[in-house]
Amino acid sequence: MLRDIIAEIYPWETRVAILEDERVVEVFWANPNENVGNIYKGKVKDILPGLSCAFVDIGLSKNAFLYFGDLPGPQKGPASIKSGQDVLVQVKKEPFSEKGARVTGQITIPGHLIVLLPYQNEVSISRKITNNERRNNLRNLIEEKKPENVGVILRTACLEADDDEIIEELNDLLDEWQEIYIRFNKNKSPNLIYEDIDVIERTLRDYLDGNLRKIIINNLKLKEKINKKLHSKINPYEFIVHYDEGDLFEKYSLEKDIRRALRRKVWLKNGGFLIFDDTEAMTVIDVNSGKYTGKNDFEETVYKLNLEAAVEIPRQLRLRSIGGIILIDFIDMKNKDNENEILYVLKKELEKDKAHTRVIGMTGLGFLEMTRKKSRYGVSEFFTDDCITCHGRGKTINLFALVCEVKRKLANMHYVENDEIVCEGNEQLVQNIQNDEKNLEYIQKKTGKVIKFKVNEDLSISDYNIYTQ
Repeated sequence: MLRDIIAEIYPWETRVAILEDERVVEVFWANPNENVGNIYKGKVKDILPGLSCAFVDIGLSKNAFLYFGDLPGPQKGPASIKSGQDVLVQVKKEPFSEKGARVTGQITIPGHLIVLLPYQNEVSISRKITNNERRNNLRNLIEEKKPENVGVILRTACLEADDDEIIEELNDLLDEWQEIYIRFNKNKSPNLIYEDIDVIERTLRDYLDGNLRKIIINNLKLKEKINKKLHSKINPYEFIVHYDEGDLFEKYSLEKDIRRALRRKVWLKNGGFLIFDDTEAMTVIDVNSGKYTGKNDFEETVYKLNLEAAVEIPRQLRLRSIGGIILIDFIDMKNKDNENEILYVLKKELEKDKAHTRVIGMTGLGFLEMTRKKSRYGVSEFFTDDCITCHGRGKTINLFALVCEVKRKLANMHYVENDEIVCEGNEQLVQNIQNDEKNLEYIQKKTGKVIKFKVNEDLSISDYNIYTQ
């Protein structure tokens, strides 16, 4: 697998695309106000024992949400925190809509090779490092060098790294933690005491490995900075940092893929398609045969459809930044070997994902159940807002049903004192009611009122006003 990174930087935003085998698989956005990864000295404002949470002032426009389960130490209830207390917290999720930021007391300081966990003690190793000898060597190395009461996660990049390089990064992160602790004790709350690295550096931290072929960037200063940083490492990586002018996402045809990620339907090369439906609780993905009819063997046709879907779905999860519970409705297969092969391919593709994923298996109804961790907002949340007409449901009330509703209300307004009733609405709605002359005559006779209509193009098709004059 060959990986490329394309990044474009502007004063108002930074965009980074990850390409694998020349297909875009992930896109990251950042603006100057991004907070995820930042560490704050906050002050507890409100404690809600019934919801097992507290609200913390960290200096943003809305107080941050702190779940008791995210507090450090063995005690994780209301007794472990009090109003007015200063706390060290890290932003897990950006503020969104009416919600404040989600914060945690379980601080993590990530590097390229390891992640430092100052309030823990365990040494964990990436599951993608499968060689038992290498795992044991890494565990012994870290346990020998790390201080007590500090946890460490060894990332997949440790597989190719020298021991000296790992220890050097461990010492750098420990120095960084000491600096954070000093600032926490010295500064008043609320206060930003550690700012996470920008999206470019974060991408390099997570994706810098032997698969990386080139970085294309539209900023000369940043190109030089990346080159300088890479050559200072013990084992410099061999890839090209290339400067290119202009709208890089448009130039390399990335905009089309991003726009397609907003669509509900995704076509597969063989003529089948996927349907993505987001709900509050989960994401449901449906695999459909579409235009693909296969040849003679139905089981073989279904197998090939599901196989392509098993490759495309993990890419779409990354591109759309879908997280939480995910249900996949593959087309039913009778052959268990084929079903196991589809499951194997899906898991293999998910291994490319930096976000933690877990495949649970098939439910009783035949859905494949899995989860994916998500901390940042995806393409849909970044590019779209809920429709002001349907309020995000994707459907509006049927015009016939709406016309019937208005006529019902008009027919039951005999109690008003005025002789005239005015119905104000969108032109399409008004015209449909006026065209029903027979029932309109019945309404006027029943109520003893004169019904007048007024067109207001500022009203949506589903909105109307009824009043007297």
